[in-house]
Amino acid sequence: MIHVTSALAAVRAAGVAELVWRAPDGPPGAIGVVPLVLGERPAVALPWAQVEAARRVAASDAAALVLSDPRLTGSAWAPLVATGRFDLVEDATGELFTEALLDQELRKHPPARALADSAMLRREHWWYLPRLVLVLDAAEFVPGVRRDGPADAVLGVDDGALSVRTVRVPDWNTDPLELRDGPGAVRGPAVLVGQELSVPDIERWTVHTTTGRYADGRLTAVRAAATRDLEPVPGLLARMRRQRGLERACVRALRAAGHA
Repeated sequence: MIHVTSALAAVRAAGVAELVWRAPDGPPGAIGVVPLVLGERPAVALPWAQVEAARRVAASDAAALVLSDPRLTGSAWAPLVATGRFDLVEDATGELFTEALLDQELRKHPPARALADSAMLRREHWWYLPRLVLVLDAAEFVPGVRRDGPADAVLGVDDGALSVRTVRVPDWNTDPLELRDGPGAVRGPAVLVGQELSVPDIERWTVHTTTGRYADGRLTAVRAAATRDLEPVPGLLARMRRQRGLERACVRALRAAGHA
């Protein structure tokens, strides 16, 4: 076990993390997130474009915030797994995010600076400030294992509970997939999640998930990620389209929830 003070220091020092949760049927869900701290609890603040994922996390009976990526971290960082349940705050006005979490996001996530690093930018990109704030409740903090390259991924297995472990995949192009350092005593639907990002700007951030069924150090019935490669450097037009797409998705979700 890791003391809560050390765990929160590690979360504050982390640049990116994996969020894994039990699903009602099928393999666990997984996304890449920017880990934050709200009060004395780990948190993430998703834009409204990710409303479906946020609500699935909040509805799950078990989830884990995983610190496995050593890139863009501070000196207090350590690999860990924080498990519990997430409470969801639908911050439709952006007040909570702006007052309590924005400074952390600007420090950790450079792309946010182009949208919210000044009062003028925040007025122009108002849709970026409303957030779905997921706060980890009754957390248990245990040591984790760092990922050291593209062969490493975070494994989440649903065996009636949520089991999370960092594993190594010697060859991604096989079925079944051999997973080194996988847990020996669990089996069930599973997800492998990994991340590739451009350092230090994080302008490019590829999160990939591979699903299947885990048992005895192998993943069978593999459904591979579309790509595990870092996305190419975008041109100006691609950057504009990406931002416009995010804006439209956020505004659409806010309107659907009756907030805009």
